[in-house]
Amino acid sequence: MLRTIFMGSPQFAVASLERVHAESELMAVYTQPDKPRARGNKMLPTPVKARALELGLPVHEPARIRDEHVLEHLKELNPDVILVVAYAKLIPKTLLDLPRFGCINVHPSLLPRYRGAIPIQAAIMNGDSETGVCTFFMDVGYDTGDIISVRRSPIGPDETGEQLSQRLSLVGADLLSETMRSLEAGDYTRTAQPAEAEGGYTKPLAKQDLVIDWNWPGRRVSHFVRALATEPGAQTQFSGGVLKVGKAGTAESAASGAPGTVLGPVKGKGFLVAAADGSVLVEEVKPAGKGWMPAWSFWQGNALRPGDILGGVSPAATTC
Repeated sequence: MLRTIFMGSPQFAVASLERVHAESELMAVYTQPDKPRARGNKMLPTPVKARALELGLPVHEPARIRDEHVLEHLKELNPDVILVVAYAKLIPKTLLDLPRFGCINVHPSLLPRYRGAIPIQAAIMNGDSETGVCTFFMDVGYDTGDIISVRRSPIGPDETGEQLSQRLSLVGADLLSETMRSLEAGDYTRTAQPAEAEGGYTKPLAKQDLVIDWNWPGRRVSHFVRALATEPGAQTQFSGGVLKVGKAGTAESAASGAPGTVLGPVKGKGFLVAAADGSVLVEEVKPAGKGWMPAWSFWQGNALRPGDILGGVSPAATTC
């Protein structure tokens, strides 16, 4: 049985943690330190830490993975492999070279497409019909190491970023299990990646990157909203505040206006907003200080009128 160390932080990594715990000798779990993650800035553990403690596993959460005392501890554990799933820290070469099989990452894209921080959201934003999960040997580059295994998966036409992340987390756990068995059997393969990243490097989403640009084509607005639904949520400015949009689709409308103009209601469904090439049907919203609600209910509350302007132009209008 492989001697393993697991490194990960968000909910996406939890299914892989559980699989590694069940199928290897898991000696330690490394995750990000507790951070203020809830209303009121309450300090909360990462989902990986919370689950690891439930499983009775030793948890470490160093601020810096490259500190000497951290490296010394990892050397003492003498793992066969370090398994990394969305740890969100750059692994130094001294650590990459430490285990017998090196460090292996689970990445939710079809590498070299969408290296970086938000491959799931990027695939939906760009209207891709397919994505997948890869396991690969980590090197000093950013998601550039030799690929071990790939599992392809279609993207549903209405699948949100949250839904796709939940589904791919299970695909990733299965693929990681398969990869661990291949390591033990010695029948794994290595496939070098091209130097260039297809689709570029995706960057973490800053607050300004969540803003809908109504100058985009309607289909792109719809993809953008779906990629971010419902957390962290795409947003626009209305009446001096933030209005989040959780569901939107393209629509045919005889009315027209400047991008961002509210065109009118669609009974029982929501309201129309002008985009660059037509209109967008907004179906779910979250006003400031309230929960998610049907856009039709929001309209009936007299919050909007035809001719109102929804504002916001994203500085990331041409890149993910």
